[in-house]
Amino acid sequence: MQTPLSFSEFNQEHPVKKLGFKPRFKRTLLAGLLTLAPVAITIYALIWLFQLIDGLFAPLVTRLEAAFGVPLVGLGLVMTFLAVLLLGWLSTNVVGRRLLFLVEQVIHRIPVAKSIYAGTKGILETVSRDQTDAFKRVVLIEYPKGGIRAIAFVTGSARWGHVHADLEDFLLVFVPTTPNPTSGFLLMVPRADAVNLPITVEQGIRLVISGGILLPEVPETPTQAPQAPQAPLTAVPPAAVPPAAEG
Repeated sequence: MQTPLSFSEFNQEHPVKKLGFKPRFKRTLLAGLLTLAPVAITIYALIWLFQLIDGLFAPLVTRLEAAFGVPLVGLGLVMTFLAVLLLGWLSTNVVGRRLLFLVEQVIHRIPVAKSIYAGTKGILETVSRDQTDAFKRVVLIEYPKGGIRAIAFVTGSARWGHVHADLEDFLLVFVPTTPNPTSGFLLMVPRADAVNLPITVEQGIRLVISGGILLPEVPETPTQAPQAPQAPLTAVPPAAVPPAAEG
């Protein structure tokens, strides 16, 4: 059976070729775009959400301005902020949760709105959840067949040996898809078959979203040089003592 190569041995057998100016320029430009895109999308989404909620209060703001006779600059922003706080407060107490539950029941009875609401809520809950709580660490597993490795995130572990002998000690791992890590597959992998990667969860998610372009720096574990086997100690026979001469 062939033993797996270490990182240093693999790098020696497969040296990395240095990229020229043009490939490095394209790679740097693409990495910058991938870094800027989430920021731009987040800002655009916040502006769109503010304009949507602010538009709901536009008639009220117009009436207040007409009543006071002065432009009320920033009133729409304040009312939007208070509306968000009110919804957050309702979702964190018993009465508010009951009201939101009734609203969800009404939405679930509308065919098209049901699918849109359920999908949007699921994506937002997945994205807003703390990654350290959702994913514990990054591992490599053999998937979808032997010899091919896939990046997975450990979500839990269990011991179901009473159900089946193969489930004595296994990990629950989530294998995300690229470039959307919110969808993927849930697999049950024996603990011994999962290889821990020395990278953070955030680095693993960026690796998946970028399709392998944003490759994190993996620290190389120093390997100890094999020691030469020592020769076995052999007993030295005692020197022959000549017999004493007879006098």
